[in-house]
Amino acid sequence: MLSEQWLMGSLHQSQWHPLYVIFEQHLYNFQDSEMDRKTFVEAVLKDYLAYLRKNNIWIPKSLEVSIHEELSSQIQVMLVKKIYGCLNIQEYAQRQPRSVKRRARTRYSRLSVLPSDKRTRKRL
Repeated sequence: MLSEQWLMGSLHQSQWHPLYVIFEQHLYNFQDSEMDRKTFVEAVLKDYLAYLRKNNIWIPKSLEVSIHEELSSQIQVMLVKKIYGCLNIQEYAQRQPRSVKRRARTRYSRLSVLPSDKRTRKRL
């Protein structure tokens, strides 16, 4: 299991883990109130795996299922911790100040990930 400090970059703010950066981008740009948590997790995971492939990091076929499960679990934990006290993702995103969203967008743009969603691409 990945360490929370490592994921959230609390050791060095300049070294944010790409999974957390992609997670934040999806969280702060959440727009589909009909999206359930499973779909949200899958969207984050899809973008993270695309990021890995873009950086020539390949997952062996024999490990794909276990890595997919582990990453999904990590994303679920991050989601629960982030939106604690809110009824859903949309409510959480609406409560966040623009400065927080802007910082998350900046970190995401530094990853040079191609978003899977055209709506996100327009906002970058």
